[in-house]
Amino acid sequence: MAVNEDAEWRPIIPTGREEVLVEGFPSYLREAIYPWLSQRAGIQNDWVTSDFFVNFQNAMKSDFGFHSGEYAPWKNRALPLVRSLDDATFTNLVHYGLSKHNVAPASTSLPLDDVLSNGGSEWTVKRVGNHAALTHRVPAGILAALGDVLSATDIASRKLQEAWSDAYGVNPRPSVAFMNAVVAVETAALTVIPVGAPEPTLSNLFSVLEAETPKWTLVLRDSDKAPGAKTLAGMMRALWRGHESRHGRPDYADATLEEARAAVILAATLVQWFTTGVVKPV
Repeated sequence: MAVNEDAEWRPIIPTGREEVLVEGFPSYLREAIYPWLSQRAGIQNDWVTSDFFVNFQNAMKSDFGFHSGEYAPWKNRALPLVRSLDDATFTNLVHYGLSKHNVAPASTSLPLDDVLSNGGSEWTVKRVGNHAALTHRVPAGILAALGDVLSATDIASRKLQEAWSDAYGVNPRPSVAFMNAVVAVETAALTVIPVGAPEPTLSNLFSVLEAETPKWTLVLRDSDKAPGAKTLAGMMRALWRGHESRHGRPDYADATLEEARAAVILAATLVQWFTTGVVKPV
């Protein structure tokens, strides 16, 4: 019987934790991450400069005990300071380190992703533009379905990646995520379906798609009960009208995280449809 060497290792005696996503960064997961952090700090023969950690302190506007110009032993000086960080700060440190890690456009490998996956972490690593970012893990089926659009380099996909990071990342910004989700769909849609407006938005597409005899449809079999163009318009209208935080008004309210994540998933589907030929001329 052939053995799949690439299969994920699992304990032969179950622990009951195999299917549980771990919150935060417990000590066992941190220990697996420290070697990567030492590399980000530029370790050489167990010595590191303090620049990486000092710059992180500055970005966080907090003092964690690192001093400028210091060249310190990793095991006896830098590592104990890193170990002393609380969970929120350590999470931000990992996220900061990833933000400084450039990812080649053709690369399918992301730093720390295997470590986090093997450790059952609630976090995973995603590409955002040309660098990596820490983001909340979502069901594998969703990532598998949206994987291409979340790693593509066209403008719409890159905007969607920003939205994903702000919806599922370390420090969520729901209203920003929702806004970028709308912009991603606008960019993808208006690239495929031209309109005559000088500064077109999603709203300009509704009349085009909801016309009595629309010029656009989906690759799905059309039906009088679910016409392709009008179905597409309905999905886009749900995103557009659901974006309540796009305008200031007396009863203004920021988008909730739940709203933002729903918007990003919907936007990911729409961007994928527009960039892969699902939307086509009649």
